[in-house]
Amino acid sequence: MIVLLCTLEPYRISWLPQFVRHYRDLGVDRFLLTLQLEPSVAQEARDREFAQFLETLASLGIEAGYRWDHEYNAPATIRQQRKIVDENVGETDWVLWTDSDELQVYPASLREIVKECDAHRVDFLRGIFVDRVAADYSLAAFDPQTSLWSTYPKAVNVTLALARGDPRKVVFTRSSVRVSGGKHKLTDTRNLKTVSGWVQVHHFKWDAALLDRLRYRVRPEWRAQFPWWVESQRLLDYFAANNSRFNPADLSPIALPGRQFITLA
Repeated sequence: MIVLLCTLEPYRISWLPQFVRHYRDLGVDRFLLTLQLEPSVAQEARDREFAQFLETLASLGIEAGYRWDHEYNAPATIRQQRKIVDENVGETDWVLWTDSDELQVYPASLREIVKECDAHRVDFLRGIFVDRVAADYSLAAFDPQTSLWSTYPKAVNVTLALARGDPRKVVFTRSSVRVSGGKHKLTDTRNLKTVSGWVQVHHFKWDAALLDRLRYRVRPEWRAQFPWWVESQRLLDYFAANNSRFNPADLSPIALPGRQFITLA
């Protein structure tokens, strides 16, 4: 079985129809989705958001979803996700690890990918961000009625060029493989095998709600715990200096090889 694991914020509920459709078309058999709810938000509001989450899942043919009342951060998120894997995923299953703003693209169906991995004793696949931005380089609002691909058509290198963040991800693994918080690497690579190519991870982070999310990640209490707050600060500084939009001169376009793996130099 191919299982998708994702934890999302209430803000992303409206993204779910496109998200689920994309991954179901790839061949995901089961969706294990969690709604992360900030404890600082009133209980009544959290209950409404979870009810909306379950209603949206039901409309998409997904029977159940998880509720997680916890402040967002990557280390806590991966612990919660590992618990779900340990309780729900079989030894022979494969897990697709993704964030709610990522649409991964593979050169074949996931079932075919699993067959190839089994044949060559591959344990995991890696991916690389392809940042997607609006045609006019603004932080465009997401419209549920419009395709993500149409709203954010340009493929560029925001994560590396502006945030100076790590664009590499672990995307698809055997259920026994452990990934780190943020899913940028494995906790232990000994005796594990991958392939030379990198899965395209189309990254739709760059929308109209971005600045508020970045401000959350530079609060004093966040800075005290997570050294990667500096990436959010770099982006906030950049957008403050550029009228809350991208300067095309600061980004490089990414040439995509169809649906194939990306080869890194």
